[in-house]
Amino acid sequence: MEFVGNHSLLFIALVVIIILLIQTVFSDLTRRYKLLTVPEAIDLINREEAVIIDTRNEAEFKTGHLGDAILIPLPDIKDSLEKLKKHDGKPLLFYCKSGTRSDEACKTLSKLGLSNVFALSGGIQAWQEANMPLVKK
Repeated sequence: MEFVGNHSLLFIALVVIIILLIQTVFSDLTRRYKLLTVPEAIDLINREEAVIIDTRNEAEFKTGHLGDAILIPLPDIKDSLEKLKKHDGKPLLFYCKSGTRSDEACKTLSKLGLSNVFALSGGIQAWQEANMPLVKK
């Protein structure tokens, strides 16, 4: 109690950090989709013929994308639900620049009832750091 009285800002910071850690652990446990590393994503693509979806915008897509990727920008993801349902039975692998937009796309689609949804952890940045090829067409 003496510590709390003398160092109230440090105590508040500690409480905030604990809350954020609990929130992170809870969101990881309740996630309806799986985050994949680059090797796991490659395995999914090669073994299960995953459908690859780029959630970046068209300008970013033209700078380089994964081979056979379908461009569906994040704002259009809800409107593309029927297009994605055509690939029923195949895993859907989403990626973006850093993993934020693809994470949001997976959350949205999981809530709308799609299963077999995956996100590339770290996005295309992680892909490039692993020295994996990009297509520029």
